[in-house]
Amino acid sequence: MLTGPEERLLTTLASIEVDRNLRRDFPPSLSLPALAMELGVVRSALHVPAAALESKGLIQSIKSNVIGATRRRTVLLLTKKGLELANNLGVPGGNDKNAISIFGRSSDIEALQNILSESGIVTLTGLPGIGKTTLARAVAYGLEKEGRRLGWCTANAATDLDLIMKSWTKFAFNEPYDLSASRLEEDSLYVLDEAQEIHHRHAESIKSMIQNAHQATILVITRTPSIFSTIPSATRYTLEGVDIEVASKIAPHLEEKRAKQIATALGGHPLAIEMWREGDDLPTPETPIAEFVTSTVLSRLSTSSIQGLDELSLEPFPVQKNHSLSDQTIDDLDEAAILKWGEFGFEAHHLIRNVHSAAMDEMTKYSIHANLASHWSDIPGHEARAFEMHHRISSGQTLDLALANVVSEESESAIAASLLSDALEREDRDDLRILAAHVAISRGETKIARKIAIDIEEGPDRWKIDLECARMGGDDGECSRIEELLLDRLPDSERASILVRGAIAMHDDRLPGPLDPELAMRLTKRLDLTEGISSEMSPSLIASRLILRYIIASGSSDVIQAASLRSSIVEILGEDHPRLEEIDLKITLQPWNGVAESRLFESIQRTPGRYDRLKKIHWGLDSSSPDIPLWLINAHDAEFKIQENENRPEHRRIDAFAWYWSGAIHSDDRIRLWAEAARRLRAAGCVKAASEVIDEIHVEIRSRRR
Repeated sequence: MLTGPEERLLTTLASIEVDRNLRRDFPPSLSLPALAMELGVVRSALHVPAAALESKGLIQSIKSNVIGATRRRTVLLLTKKGLELANNLGVPGGNDKNAISIFGRSSDIEALQNILSESGIVTLTGLPGIGKTTLARAVAYGLEKEGRRLGWCTANAATDLDLIMKSWTKFAFNEPYDLSASRLEEDSLYVLDEAQEIHHRHAESIKSMIQNAHQATILVITRTPSIFSTIPSATRYTLEGVDIEVASKIAPHLEEKRAKQIATALGGHPLAIEMWREGDDLPTPETPIAEFVTSTVLSRLSTSSIQGLDELSLEPFPVQKNHSLSDQTIDDLDEAAILKWGEFGFEAHHLIRNVHSAAMDEMTKYSIHANLASHWSDIPGHEARAFEMHHRISSGQTLDLALANVVSEESESAIAASLLSDALEREDRDDLRILAAHVAISRGETKIARKIAIDIEEGPDRWKIDLECARMGGDDGECSRIEELLLDRLPDSERASILVRGAIAMHDDRLPGPLDPELAMRLTKRLDLTEGISSEMSPSLIASRLILRYIIASGSSDVIQAASLRSSIVEILGEDHPRLEEIDLKITLQPWNGVAESRLFESIQRTPGRYDRLKKIHWGLDSSSPDIPLWLINAHDAEFKIQENENRPEHRRIDAFAWYWSGAIHSDDRIRLWAEAARRLRAAGCVKAASEVIDEIHVEIRSRRR
């Protein structure tokens, strides 16, 4: 006969696929941290049921290599006897491994399911560690069994509206909150967990989206106070402690009488009950949880573990083991049930983190942040730069613009936007404002970019931001007005950049097909304005101008001019430069024939990056349409299925055209795909192309009505 915790651990192990003939490189899902996360308990709660199962010969505990881990870890393996028993219990097969085990919450589950049976917003609040997430998963599981679809997003400081929509709907649309809200479906349940962790830079748009999703059912899990705990239209559900009678089931390492004593003293707080150990002082009735954590849980830790917890409590995001604390400190904190493991690393349980960081004075925090900034500065990679930037800001140091630029260029745009917002709160600097505004523009947030830029002194830096915002808004008159201001005030080198980059943007803001002669003439006149100031232009800018002229000449079949321009490009870039190779390929595809097809196939095969492959695939689709070869359709479908959101405008534009070409290829879903393409093109600044797609949608709709 197995206890409940023993049976759950046994069946969980049985549900994990593993080659039992191997004794090395086991999947991480067999390790204690992963099993604890799967079962929704702290790691220490596994010790008693694991020991009991091992004593019965049902499992064995060994130290082994784990895939992705830097050192050997303890893994639990089913014995032959254990596997037979698991099969008798209905695992695999009849066992539902998605079922959530939860004690003392039956009335809460029923009440919350009833509230969520109708559309509306519900906020689930309560103390850290009280069991909000576990309750929500149990409720969601029950509703899923009734046929409701589930979208779940666990938030952190890097969460923005796009990430939530991708978690909830599988797609990130980069669009205003009201359009995002309209995408949520009536028969789905959408859960936003840890909402209080969302940075204020992104919180308002997320809250506005939730408030505008009138047709949807949304559960927001948050601590108080937070911007999400005060949504006026929401039904608020506050979670209290569990029933005292189930305390021994929550903490199987305690005998029943002692478990009830601890539960009574700690108000039924499940995480606190699990953290209590024999030998700890018995808490007095109604002991505040923060006091229990400080006086009991943390008092067991060594000096080195406390120092490690000091640092961990101030980290902005979960950290990887090889980038943070020593293995011994990690093990000590893990054994004390302090660590919370997730997909992207580990962090301190929020209950512990909040209590511990609140006990620090500001000077102590500044000192720890400064030490962490130095620590992360020695670690390579864009993730480390984001950690470093956070700690330099939080320690009160003047932020180096070079570091801010690296983070803006290489980190996720949501993280860069959040960190720049923090930096501006500490230092009101024009250079940081300019950078923050350009990050907002790269995210399609023109309103935020204008708001950031409003405090920048009137002049070229401000006008460049206004120009990008006007261009993304499709306001040609405003673009012309601002360009005139810039061209009158800028030195020749910057005037040339405005003219050339503007011409490239005009060329790219159109749907696939031959270049319109009128547009070609406008582009040529614009580029002619730079000829007199070539001496002030960088080689890269001169090459960009020549490449655009080369494309125009080739498109108009001016062979002599095209050959001359290509020779000039070679003088600057060299014959083997990737940019020249790409343009040669694009031009070679006209006309489409067997040689062109073969060359395209070979080029795509040896191209490593997804966006570079997509770009070439799009050229092939354009050239071969309407008789597109099957291999090219399959190549595009394969790349289209990959979700990879990058910051650069060029990448967003390529993604938008991927939606357009999917619609062109797959006529049965064309309207939906083209509607997506239009929205994404607009967000990428291709306003004219977006309008052209909408025109094509109307043509498609009319043709279907005939």
